[in-house]
Amino acid sequence: MLGYIQNIKFSRLKVKRGSEYDGSQKQNIVLSHLALLVIFISIIHLVDDSLKVRGSDDNLIWISLDEALLVVVSIIAYFLNENGKHRAAKHVFLFSINILLFLLNTVVPKESGSYFFFFPLMAATFIFYGYSDEFKRYLYLGFTASLFILLTIFDFNIFGIMVQMDTRHDFFTNLISSLVLMAMTISFLINLNKRTESHLLKNQKAMNELMKDLNDKNIHLEKVNTELDRFVYSVSHDLRAPLMSILGLIDLSKLEKSAEMHQSYLTMMREMINKLDVFIHEVIDYTRNIKANVEQKEVDIELLIQEIIQDLKFMPGWDKIDFIIDVKLEEAFVTDLARINTILKNLITNSIKYYNKSEPNSFIKVEVKANDGQKKIIISDNGQGIEEIYHDKVFDMFFRGTESSTGSGLGLYIVLEMVNKLEGKLELESSPNNGTKISILF
Repeated sequence: MLGYIQNIKFSRLKVKRGSEYDGSQKQNIVLSHLALLVIFISIIHLVDDSLKVRGSDDNLIWISLDEALLVVVSIIAYFLNENGKHRAAKHVFLFSINILLFLLNTVVPKESGSYFFFFPLMAATFIFYGYSDEFKRYLYLGFTASLFILLTIFDFNIFGIMVQMDTRHDFFTNLISSLVLMAMTISFLINLNKRTESHLLKNQKAMNELMKDLNDKNIHLEKVNTELDRFVYSVSHDLRAPLMSILGLIDLSKLEKSAEMHQSYLTMMREMINKLDVFIHEVIDYTRNIKANVEQKEVDIELLIQEIIQDLKFMPGWDKIDFIIDVKLEEAFVTDLARINTILKNLITNSIKYYNKSEPNSFIKVEVKANDGQKKIIISDNGQGIEEIYHDKVFDMFFRGTESSTGSGLGLYIVLEMVNKLEGKLELESSPNNGTKISILF
């Protein structure tokens, strides 16, 4: 019941967006609710006392006047609070009600239990002033406690009157009223603390997520910076080496008189230029993979594989290899065309480049499957294979397994990065002279 009452909206004050659990604003809302609650209870007492018949005791007017002033003070505090005068509203509410309760208790018997109302007033003080206003909190707590102690120890009779009343009836009425006020005040306080705790937990959770995100980004930045350093160094080396070779061949050709040697130099220059062209294309693929969004569309994967194999027919050893294409699709093969093209081209190129020259029946097999929303590509060969100690390194940027490696060391790195971009998984199985098998699952 108390939870239902405290959730009723009696205030037009709202917590501003962006400060959902602002404690001070919630204190202001609670002030409006308590002011209305005091108005309601004071009016009930005012009506009850006005309707009582107590012989010829004209002093009853003092109680009614005090209760009417409680209503007026609470109304003033409510409207001050609702119009943004929160500090003034708190002072009016706490100071005035303390004084009015004190005066009320000087004209009624102690047995009436009117002093019970000091207790919910103390509880309200804890709500209105948080840790940032400890001085005001202790000031009002001391003020209320002092008035209560004075009334308990001494007999005050400021106006020289004492109202005659049915103390037994009023004791229970005041007790129940003060208990309701106390219960509501404590309930408001618990609700406020609960929301504050919820806010802290929410902030802690957000902070943990932020720290995790920052940690992930730091790891990513460290990876990017490391790769960038290696990239700049290797690019400058791999670009300059062929260019310096071409410049050297040009200088030699100037000194050479033989037409046959000139032709030989031109052939070597072409090889250097082709090497540069391959490297530049790999750099472009690397950059495009970082920046370009994934564009999913249906791909004729079998035709794509055939075109890639035909494009590589000028590679040494191509004519000595048996190419096997095994495509089994139970559904459309949907993926990023540019990336899957680069992945297949790089892997097939590697298989051709490192085929086993001593193997009379060299083959490269490309298997593709698509079913139940999953796609799998397997490229296997019976080529030279890779030693196990290099399995974790072959996909690193600019890694070359041997001194005889002619590539840039970017091909397999780009493959892994593109597989990751497509949210896929790559597995490698290989051993020397037993070939290589690379499986990609999307």
